[in-house]
Amino acid sequence: PPVEGLDQGAIELTAREAQLVQMAAQGLTNAQIAERLVLSVRTVESHLYRAMRKLGVNDRRELASLQHAGR
Repeated sequence: PPVEGLDQGAIELTAREAQLVQMAAQGLTNAQIAERLVLSVRTVESHLYRAMRKLGVNDRRELASLQHAGR
């Protein structure tokens, strides 16, 4: 599914990865995301790691910039 604000082209994120990318780009911490979605922090870290690799970004700042640039 598409991530709001991102021009993904051929990037294929899972629904969960897309959801977590949006939450992380909004500034939520892994612990906050985990609490809201009833997941472990480690699960959140894993999903975000995979999504960030697919998107070619190295940190949350780049993730947020990428999302805002696509709007």
